[in-house]
Amino acid sequence: MNKIENNRMIKISSVFCMLWLMILNGYAQNTADSINPQSFNHKLFEKVLLDKINVYRQEQKVTPLIANVLVYKVALDHIEFLKTNKELTHYQPKADKRTVEDRLKLILNVKKYEVGENLAQTYVLKPTYNYQLDGSTKLTVAATYEEAANYMLYAWLQSEFHKKNILNSNFQISGLASYYDPTNGSLTVVHVLAKIG
Repeated sequence: MNKIENNRMIKISSVFCMLWLMILNGYAQNTADSINPQSFNHKLFEKVLLDKINVYRQEQKVTPLIANVLVYKVALDHIEFLKTNKELTHYQPKADKRTVEDRLKLILNVKKYEVGENLAQTYVLKPTYNYQLDGSTKLTVAATYEEAANYMLYAWLQSEFHKKNILNSNFQISGLASYYDPTNGSLTVVHVLAKIG
């Protein structure tokens, strides 16, 4: 293949890739799309919520959190526990997983760290008294990922403990895991925030 043919192939490949991405974006789920209870998009919800947390941190002059796969495993471990036990708690019965500190040490195998954990639960697709940005509560329905993320963040901001974790400038990385229960419409979130080293 000569240089002209090679350049032509590169251009054709580039055009094909751009068209393919445009097609995929057309089918990608949007944060304003209605939540489908039969196929709740956890990854989209978790991304939207972390984005909102980071916008809030930036507004308060705090560096945004970076999503971390290993810290996500810590959050995922606890969301699986909450899902199985149907109880909203920071603690697990196993000694090596009792606290978020224990779970972080076990999963990341670290000795020097700082960690915090925020939990929350709300309901989607059904009328619920949710916190608003101004701190009031209002009977609303979280019908989109955007609305569900807003209500989750607003609830955390009404709690000094949770707000302190969100605004802790020492925390640099985080993992956010969620569980949607279609039987009752509940949406539970575990957010682990950390600094390693």
